[in-house]
Amino acid sequence: MSEQTAIRIEHLGKRFGAGPLVLDDVNLSIRTGEFVCLLGASGCGKSTLLNLIAGLDRPTTGTIDVPPGGAAVMFQESALMPWLTARQNVELALRLRGVPRAARRGEALELLDTVNLADAAEKRPHELSGGMRQRVALARSLAQDRPVLLMDEPFAALDAITRDLLHEELERVWRRTGRTIVFVTHNVREAARLGERVVLLSSRPGRIAGEWRIGTTEGRRIESPEVASLSIEITEQLRKEIRRNAA
Repeated sequence: MSEQTAIRIEHLGKRFGAGPLVLDDVNLSIRTGEFVCLLGASGCGKSTLLNLIAGLDRPTTGTIDVPPGGAAVMFQESALMPWLTARQNVELALRLRGVPRAARRGEALELLDTVNLADAAEKRPHELSGGMRQRVALARSLAQDRPVLLMDEPFAALDAITRDLLHEELERVWRRTGRTIVFVTHNVREAARLGERVVLLSSRPGRIAGEWRIGTTEGRRIESPEVASLSIEITEQLRKEIRRNAA
């Protein structure tokens, strides 16, 4: 892989046991530092593809190349340890990474500051809102210091206003850290709001059914005209894929 390519997927196929193909002949290259949104109807294999990139499962056919440092994964549920404070949850990831004990507190506070949550460092998860818990989960993912961050519908359970605020936070963190991000969503507007590139998967078996590259992403908001326009275009293609699968 070249230094400019963070993830390369070639002729990827996946089936579970003797079941039908979930993914079929997926080919995708993602640049270092790129923000890619994977979009598709429920059950199209988005999360399966993310798990394969993460190394949590193995492909049936084809290959996946990721950077030597691997990938951190952030899921829809924050999955924080309820008996630990926000800082201690982040410190746990640092400890697993091998960061010396004396350095963990300061580094955890820096990471919480990165997600604008330094003031809540000593609060436990039950004292935090859903959006704040997801910020802690993001800081914990960043604490793993992996070159790739995989996000599986991390904001799906949040209300629209909180989700919009977290879009801004995530974009700021992405620009600040330079991470390669692969973000799975079934929300077309979310994909159009966040991604430098939107990749649409067809219904099962999942194949790449369309790609959209966005020239300038800075300053976009969920209500921006360009987001609305792109959402309409992507939705039309998504409907075609759903109709094709239902036929």
